[in-house]
Amino acid sequence: MSKLTLVVPQIKDLWFKKEIKEDPHTMDYNAGYDLSFNGYNREDGTIQTDITELREVWSKKWIGNEPSNFYYYIKDGNTFIGEIYAKFDSNKNSYEIGIVIKGEHRGKGYATPAIKLLCEKMKEYGVKNLYHKLPVSRKGAVKADLNNGFVVVKENIDGMKKFGKVEKLVYLEKTL
Repeated sequence: MSKLTLVVPQIKDLWFKKEIKEDPHTMDYNAGYDLSFNGYNREDGTIQTDITELREVWSKKWIGNEPSNFYYYIKDGNTFIGEIYAKFDSNKNSYEIGIVIKGEHRGKGYATPAIKLLCEKMKEYGVKNLYHKLPVSRKGAVKADLNNGFVVVKENIDGMKKFGKVEKLVYLEKTL
């Protein structure tokens, strides 16, 4: 791993967002849910994505829309390896984080330093509270949060059904 950085994507780089969403190896965590939006494939979790929609709709919500939404690509040197975000949840007065490491880059130790970088950026913006809600089965993701000072607030919460079975979630929080 060289120098890991978080970068705000440029419109010309939205091909990577499309690539992530359409890659079965990357989106396997997303498979099995009963979701009803265009392009979602329940069997492999992929989401077929229109690049024009990414440029004209999605980018306006996410890119440069601080302090409501923060979105970054994770880069290792010149290589895009994933995405990370924080979005404001007014019900909790906190920011929910999310991270996706491209399938071919998983298991290489990227999540912990990427979350650390996100926490540093959020602190610079004056964000005080973060949370992450994810399946208990995603042990690597839970470990990356714990490595960054998140604490488990609730465990084994009933989540959505995945392939017909209720998924158990863990809810973690961090104060900056």
